[in-house]
Amino acid sequence: MRATIKMDIEQVKGLISQFSSREKEDLARYLNSLTLNNRFKRLLSAKKDIPISYEEITKEVEKVRTARYK
Repeated sequence: MRATIKMDIEQVKGLISQFSSREKEDLARYLNSLTLNNRFKRLLSAKKDIPISYEEITKEVEKVRTARYK
């Protein structure tokens, strides 16, 4: 049997504040994976006016990921 709980964003934040650091990191990675495609599409559409190659963007993204998950 499936149950549904209605929560607003503040309740969700309160729940998340009770998580351990590791659980918060896992959740952050999960949320990142859900939103990465949309963020990347926005970046590409915004890039139309900026003279930068796809390869340059990819290199910069990898630098940021490396710095974040060190």
